Amino acid sequence: MIIGIDRLKPGQSGVVRSVEGGRGIVAKLEAMGLRPGKVVTKVSSQFMAGPVTVAVDGRQVAMGRGIAARVMVEVGG
Repeated sequence: MIIGIDRLKPGQSGVVRSVEGGRGIVAKLEAMGLRPGKVVTKVSSQFMAGPVTVAVDGRQVAMGRGIAARVMVEVGG
């Protein structure tokens, strides 16, 4: 199943499959280590519109919920 990072539960992992958006968003997320093929684990998120924090390559990255919804990850069952 492919969903946005914002829909992962804390502690849940997935493999990045695509980033939806323009060149600026894609470049920014790639600079943060979020690119297709990377395994990410959701660390936390704030209720409603707060930031989403994920772990990738041994470090934590925070992003707004709108941006997180554009990072599509594949999760098992």
